[in-house]
Amino acid sequence: MKPPTEHEVTRAAGRCLHEEAVAAHRIPMGRSHFVFTVDLASGRSVIARVARQDRAECFTGFAYWRRRLDQAGVPVPRVLAMDLTGTVLPWPIMLLERVPGDDLSNVYADLTDAEKRSVTDDLLDIQRRVHRLPPGPGYGGIADYNDLRCHPRWSDVLWEYFTGAADQLTPAQRQRPAVAAIHRTIRELRPEFDRIPPLPYLIDATHQNVLVDAGRVTAIVDLDEIGFGDALYPLGVARAGLLARGPEADCIEQVAAPLCASPMRQRVFDLYSAIACLKMLAPSPLSVTGPPAADSRIATRLRTLLDTFAAAAAHKE
Repeated sequence: MKPPTEHEVTRAAGRCLHEEAVAAHRIPMGRSHFVFTVDLASGRSVIARVARQDRAECFTGFAYWRRRLDQAGVPVPRVLAMDLTGTVLPWPIMLLERVPGDDLSNVYADLTDAEKRSVTDDLLDIQRRVHRLPPGPGYGGIADYNDLRCHPRWSDVLWEYFTGAADQLTPAQRQRPAVAAIHRTIRELRPEFDRIPPLPYLIDATHQNVLVDAGRVTAIVDLDEIGFGDALYPLGVARAGLLARGPEADCIEQVAAPLCASPMRQRVFDLYSAIACLKMLAPSPLSVTGPPAADSRIATRLRTLLDTFAAAAAHKE
């Protein structure tokens, strides 16, 4: 899918909102969508998300979960308009209110210790509010409670994540000891995973899609699906994403602590972080951006973290 031009998005936003849009600017957010800020003649700006034609259900899922989460008190942006017909743009488009803040990973290094504590408190509160939603009909990410794509076991979700990433690696990359260690650990811990109930969690609220402004969480901005299973998984992703960009991820470690009360759960946390590193390094057929360049600082750190987390997860007490 080629990216829509800024001119096309400006025109489409104006038609959707029934007011004059003057300019659009693509921003580096989202792996599965093209994201733009759109300036309106009124002086305000909004967010435009553009998806592939075969991913239109993402936006109906966003609207569905946005309503459910708003009712639970989770900070989420308002949906202003959307078009899934291809009438205003050859691709599905959704317009959202623009909430102050930037991705957690972009601001984390500049947060003070007090601000990190505030972010931790906000994330714990959001986690509690999400858990007020009913359990899922199965496991994995779904667009609504009637979505039949869910898996019967949590281990099936992890296996899909692992094989989906490993299958995209080169033969040489698949020979890394860490890949074999993840494979063995998923199989070994399957009985542990299959005891996990299908409780709700924010599948894409990790080091990205969590907006932070002035040391407070202002919104969760990717709601295409809600996950059901282990709420520790997205924290493993967030931990890996922050550590790939900086020296620590204390905020996420503190949010994860209540879910890591035993050595076994710590192994599980390490496994989730290892799977996350693997997924970040692998190309994805659903991604519009691709993985980091192989010689980049982030890719180098991700490979180191992959080895470290996979070894820790494979270690038996």
